Amino acid sequence: MKKFILIALLSFFAGQIVSAQDTVTHDVRQLPQISQNFITEHFSDEKISYIKIDKELLTTDYEVTFVSGKEVEFDKNGTWREVDCKKAAVPAAIIPEKILQYVNQNYANSSIVKIGKEYRHYEVELANDLDLEFDLEGNFLRID
Repeated sequence: MKKFILIALLSFFAGQIVSAQDTVTHDVRQLPQISQNFITEHFSDEKISYIKIDKELLTTDYEVTFVSGKEVEFDKNGTWREVDCKKAAVPAAIIPEKILQYVNQNYANSSIVKIGKEYRHYEVELANDLDLEFDLEGNFLRID
């Protein structure tokens, strides 16, 4: 009986892994409304190259790549998870104020080119290739 249950569970999860799929589109309407609003507000001058929709077992992730090479990743709810502007500055409006102040005070000659929001912290990459880590309240934790 235990073997049967184990085989059934393994079959179920294997089927779910196989059914996971990526979709590539240009249609911004395929994104959650929150993501659409984010792009309109912060990247209105950018042209979308493609949108990758990654459907997994329990979640869906979205990755928008612009013609300029900039990328934004969104979680299943449409909330941004990572913004990578390559060599350009990340829009200041999306950076938590405390993080922006810290970077302006301590690295005035460098801009934030990438920011990622994790479960317990923010990861920030500066144009000078320095990686900084902040807690969710925006307090500096360390140089990574």
